Amino acid sequence: MSEIVKLFNKNKWVIYLMAFLISSAIGIIIPLTSTHMSRNHVSDVLIGVISSVYFFTIALGTILINKKLKNRDLKKLISLGLLVSALCTLGFPMVSSAAVWFILMALMGFGVSFHLVGTQTALHRFTDDSIRGVVSGVYTLFFAFGFAFGTIGGPKIYEKDIWLSFIVGASFLLIAALLLYLKIKTKLTISTNSNNNVIKKISLSLQGAFSYGFIENTIASIYPLFLLQHKFTLSQMGYALGMFVIGGIVGTIPITYIGDRIGREKGLIISVLISISAFIGIIVFDELMYKLVFSFISGIGIGAIYPISMALGVQGLDNEEIISAASNFTFFYSFGCAAGPVLSSIAMNRLGNNYLFSISLILLIALLYNLFSKTKYGTDEFVFKCF
Repeated sequence: MSEIVKLFNKNKWVIYLMAFLISSAIGIIIPLTSTHMSRNHVSDVLIGVISSVYFFTIALGTILINKKLKNRDLKKLISLGLLVSALCTLGFPMVSSAAVWFILMALMGFGVSFHLVGTQTALHRFTDDSIRGVVSGVYTLFFAFGFAFGTIGGPKIYEKDIWLSFIVGASFLLIAALLLYLKIKTKLTISTNSNNNVIKKISLSLQGAFSYGFIENTIASIYPLFLLQHKFTLSQMGYALGMFVIGGIVGTIPITYIGDRIGREKGLIISVLISISAFIGIIVFDELMYKLVFSFISGIGIGAIYPISMALGVQGLDNEEIISAASNFTFFYSFGCAAGPVLSSIAMNRLGNNYLFSISLILLIALLYNLFSKTKYGTDEFVFKCF
């Protein structure tokens, strides 16, 4: 019981609830903005550009935090950023100009970037190092539940009332901002001299963040196209994506728990090995049942990379360094999110449909190599020690 209490005490429940609310808003906003633009006869290329700017401005926001906002309390900026994002969300269905939509999406991403850095920093500061992996896993789990809630519920609301769907998304952002303002009393500041040293300390974590962002957004954006080109129906495509989400929910807590016990680098190795195996299975086997099974397995592996990398990124750091680590982690994750769909679609178009995960596999293999290089054991010894 005491272990469960540790997962939720010291206002960690507030961070989890904020993760659920904000991810629900993102789950509503990201798909529905694309849908809304498509229904207003915007080209696919332009929709892709406008959607991608959201992730690029998240990355730019983290750079601003590192360069210009040192020794300032970020709580007011987080609340202000969420307020700006909410207002932009409300304004999106009011206009019909692609240029204005581009600006609104940029402001949304910029506003959310302060939350991603600040709340992760608060979470780490509230958590003992011995359980950071599991706590990060719980955070990711709430984020995943929220995103699933938003992506499922948002389109249903949109079909009944376009305005209401955007109002609901904006409301979630405003409630999250209010929670932060009322419940989190700790100052969230970034040190003036920690950034350069921190990057060297957490390079492996940053590689994991970029790889996860790249792969996650490739699966969300391009994997459906891969399935449709293999002549699967829309409902079958939905089942495959659903199995990926379920796999992430099922696998996150057990693998992060194992990582806390045997070492986070070794936990990350397990996740990467599972992911590589699953991607190979998706490519090699054509039948629907195999696609579903390997989509589920890939969710188990990929889903755990984010929380373990996040916990690894603050391992052994002092309080002044944690927010710098969180901002750098968010930057690499966001940059991976922006790069994944673009580069993966190019690979698939130039090399063939089955090369969708070619760059993702290269990233995973490179991460695996660096993980084995930094762990004490070779491959055979690692397997023996873990299993």
